[in-house]
Amino acid sequence: MRRKFLLFLICLVALPALAEVSVLFVKEENKNTKKEDFYHTFEYYVSAGNKHSKCQATRITSQWFITAAHCVELCAKECTLQVDLLEQPVSALVEAKHSAKKPIIFVHPAYNPKKKVTADLALFRLDLNRASKTYYMRTADQNAPNIEISEKQFAQWLDKHRRAKSQYLHALSPQMPPLVVFDDRNNYELDRKISVISIFGGRRNIKANPNPVYCVKKEGYCYTKNFGVRRGMSGSGVITNTGELLGIVSAYVGLDWFKGEEKKAHQEFFLFPIFNDNILAFIQEVMGNDFAKISQQDAYPYLVKKLRADFVPVQVFPKK
Repeated sequence: MRRKFLLFLICLVALPALAEVSVLFVKEENKNTKKEDFYHTFEYYVSAGNKHSKCQATRITSQWFITAAHCVELCAKECTLQVDLLEQPVSALVEAKHSAKKPIIFVHPAYNPKKKVTADLALFRLDLNRASKTYYMRTADQNAPNIEISEKQFAQWLDKHRRAKSQYLHALSPQMPPLVVFDDRNNYELDRKISVISIFGGRRNIKANPNPVYCVKKEGYCYTKNFGVRRGMSGSGVITNTGELLGIVSAYVGLDWFKGEEKKAHQEFFLFPIFNDNILAFIQEVMGNDFAKISQQDAYPYLVKKLRADFVPVQVFPKK
């Protein structure tokens, strides 16, 4: 009887601990559900002469950002890059110049615009704390130019808006996500949910994907049904629900399914390049010693499950 009573007491003591672990596990699995979880991702603008582009970039160290190569194609010779810091009526733009003599933008050498996704990756170096900034107030009319304000006016506005000030400080020093490293041995199905942040005019919205994600080793990308990715979101980090960076938004494509000459269905797929040996070698070469500052996580066996040996990926880009 005494032994049974002791076992009962042990169980009572153990239950809270088990419950705590369970709660923590659930909480961990549901990370990246708030906008604050994406403070490492920014909206930015590139201009070269009369050419302009708007994309997003994800910060991976204190001075390095990763984005899509097709976003910075117009920077072949020189361009101006501006990173927008705040989702507020008042914001700050961090500005830097890129040129052949003083490059800050580095495109993967294997990038080919005709092949899309494959090696669609670039890095740029920018210190948000030290680079020059301009401050402005957004106008209600999106077609009207923003109103420039002084640094003093910006500081005064932040002092009156504590939430905006907190966001600004977190944007300058965010928690950077670890990169997920994929091997070249297998095709995988991701054992995680993914999401991306959509930023337009400073407004942030989380796009969550409810569909399975498949990774194709030969092509070096993952794909899933499109869940709201659209033009202007390229370069945004593809983040797991446990906080890892899988890749960056690259492309979405529409496929029509036919039976004979009759169109049966239309489906859109979202694709993004993954961090395999080829991509990592490029990042390490560009970043040098800073590469060691990146946190990394192996995809297998922690974030993926193997597919069958006879897995045949959908022909998102049909062979000619």
